[in-house]
Amino acid sequence: MPDDLMISPRDHRPPPTPLEGLSAGERLLVWSLRHMAQPYAGSSPARPGCPLIRHAFLQACGEDADEVMATFRAFLLLYGRSARERPRVGCPGCPDLTPDERQLLRLLALAQPSAEPNAPARLYALVEHLMRPGTSDGVLVASRAMACALGAHGLSLPVRPLALERMPLPGRYDA
Repeated sequence: MPDDLMISPRDHRPPPTPLEGLSAGERLLVWSLRHMAQPYAGSSPARPGCPLIRHAFLQACGEDADEVMATFRAFLLLYGRSARERPRVGCPGCPDLTPDERQLLRLLALAQPSAEPNAPARLYALVEHLMRPGTSDGVLVASRAMACALGAHGLSLPVRPLALERMPLPGRYDA
């Protein structure tokens, strides 16, 4: 997993979004993603038996924790290998989201079953934008599987408006 995801350096990146205000599902995913992406010497916490990540999923998903973790690992593996650019992930404990983490959360939020008629089109457009040509079908299936696994345990992800994710540069465009 660490080869497909990259810890983000703080320079040359758009302004981050603070982690405060995230839903329980978003916090679980971001925390787990960051720990799975860490390049540990010797052993990786992304392996199926990692007690820290497993404990977090047990708290959130109960007896289905192992299945939800496996679905998340499979989704991340496919996402990391299919992305047009190597996704950048914040380090554990970092108080804000990277732009790539925001896109990943948005992708999973759009993959949830929705009564909104244009949600499938928005999901498809986002996947087409983020993934290399020819890889979108697998990412769509994996994202829907992960979204359903979260939803089955009451961990819905809000679809945040794009306008809130874009922060104006200070001092520019002031009237």
